[in-house]
Amino acid sequence: MKIVIFGNTNNSPLLLAEGLRTLGHNVILLVNRRDLLHRPETRFAEYRRNGYPSWILDYSHVTDEDIACDTGALDDVLHQLTEHVDLVVLNDVGPALSSYLKAPHVVFLTGSDLSYYSNFCSVLSMSHSWSKQFSRSIQGRRQIRRMTDLISRQRNGIASARIVCTVPRGAVPEGDGLLDAIGVTDEQRMPLHLSNVHGLKPRPLGEGPTLRILGGSRIVFRAECHQGFGQIDFKGTDVLLSGFAEYVRRGGKGELTLIEKGQDVGSARHLIKELNIGARTRWLQEMPMHEFYEAMSAADLVCDQFGSSVPGMVTTDAYALGRPVLCNFRNEIFAPYYPKPFPGFTAVTKEDVAQHLLAVEQNRASLEQMARESRDYAEQYLAPEKVAERLLQRCGYGNTSETSQDSVD
Repeated sequence: MKIVIFGNTNNSPLLLAEGLRTLGHNVILLVNRRDLLHRPETRFAEYRRNGYPSWILDYSHVTDEDIACDTGALDDVLHQLTEHVDLVVLNDVGPALSSYLKAPHVVFLTGSDLSYYSNFCSVLSMSHSWSKQFSRSIQGRRQIRRMTDLISRQRNGIASARIVCTVPRGAVPEGDGLLDAIGVTDEQRMPLHLSNVHGLKPRPLGEGPTLRILGGSRIVFRAECHQGFGQIDFKGTDVLLSGFAEYVRRGGKGELTLIEKGQDVGSARHLIKELNIGARTRWLQEMPMHEFYEAMSAADLVCDQFGSSVPGMVTTDAYALGRPVLCNFRNEIFAPYYPKPFPGFTAVTKEDVAQHLLAVEQNRASLEQMARESRDYAEQYLAPEKVAERLLQRCGYGNTSETSQDSVD
């Protein structure tokens, strides 16, 4: 099969592409953003040195405005999406292009593609700071019309997808409301967690006396300050910091490392000062993913989200590296979709965080055991080729692997 993927939010579609290629399919990945977070070279350093392989194409010069206005900059993208293609996977603003397709499509939702680009409230968010004069102007009315049309096209692309890869019902209620309004059924929905088990090798935990803790998720926890954000964006960093402070107060000796990434870094610094844990906390600058993996490998315990989000690539990458995870896994929501719960130390409150940190500090063998279980789980259930196979089966393709010379560079 020839499968084309548009969009690469957080590099998740890149892992899906690699899984499909492992199954023998001819895959083309169209990269559409210039932000490092969404570019393959930040995950694989060799792409930065040597350039992309022939199956990854860079269309980051194509803007949202090009898609909204249907400009000529789209022509080559549309050629890639329609020329002898058997299946298309649409991520980011890609669903808005679905009306051009000749093949069935899957939608891979990763955040703003639903919460912003599929939400008519985004028109109000875009225009709330405009003056009344600009709102009445030809230019202002044109922008409103184009944004409204783009949202309609995005919603149509989601509604017409064979499968909508997104979190299960109940994980993000506002997302459920949008999908219900669009007409997506629960039968269409499929969660997609991918772990880079082939690109990342497990490493032994350190033997130093200090428990090294890494807060790996974005620092976003002040919902009152980010009205345009969705529930899935809030990582509960305040729960981690308050729990770590309680752990320190009760005699814990560990060190917490945080990444300067996210809208609430300043608020986190202020909270650290209030909690008097500055001497036990250190910061790393935001970095490419291959450097982030080194930071993960240096940790004994990796922390993901404790808020209203869901475990993401921080968790699945930690699993691949053989690192145990402390997180609000929300296993009760994901239980119907996986044979076993996500492994790790489950924490919802600051008390949970403190208790787990104290326990693993006293029993390092529990970290070793959880590290092995995490890597085994990733290999068994989250390996890209296994996720890709399940997705193709859900799409109705029985024989999901094939031999194709085109799939090998």
